[in-house]
Amino acid sequence: MSVKVGMQRSTRDWVWRKDDEEFHPDCIDYRKRATGTGMMFWGAFRWGKMGPGVFFELEDGKKVNSTIYRDQILTGPLQEFWEESFGEVAVPIVMEDNAPPHKKVCIPVRQELGMVCHQHPPNSPDLNPIENIWAHMKHIISKEYAYITSQKVMKEVVISLWNDFGDHKWDHLVESMPERIQAVIKAKGGSTRF
Repeated sequence: MSVKVGMQRSTRDWVWRKDDEEFHPDCIDYRKRATGTGMMFWGAFRWGKMGPGVFFELEDGKKVNSTIYRDQILTGPLQEFWEESFGEVAVPIVMEDNAPPHKKVCIPVRQELGMVCHQHPPNSPDLNPIENIWAHMKHIISKEYAYITSQKVMKEVVISLWNDFGDHKWDHLVESMPERIQAVIKAKGGSTRF
């Protein structure tokens, strides 16, 4: 999974609501996230192990597409992490959010490798535990590193944050999957506390 790391300052929209309206559709912004260019970071984790975290190497003005994803992630750090997981995990499952870069030229590569994949909708953070890690990292960056204006320095910060996570730091996210699934079913696909 990948996340856009921007140099812009983060802001948060506030909604006045009653206590029982936390996940009411009128209090949720369902707009699709803005797209664009910038620094794109990819990372992987599983129960008991933090995987690699790398920045895409993009030319100015370029976005991540399926060829770039295949060449820089799928047949590189993702394949290596997936292969290392055998023996420790009976059947390593690759979870991707069904975003356009995960399709096209990537599908036959995954089939050839024999990767078991779990696909879900592109805008479903409740079913994607790594979104909690991205939110945590963005929070730290906005609070402690908002002064950084250099992409080089920001990349160093992001890599350092990723590498400082212990192997078991995020196990609870994997363990929460059954509860997440039930919450999404109960909310009929709407927002949940995850």
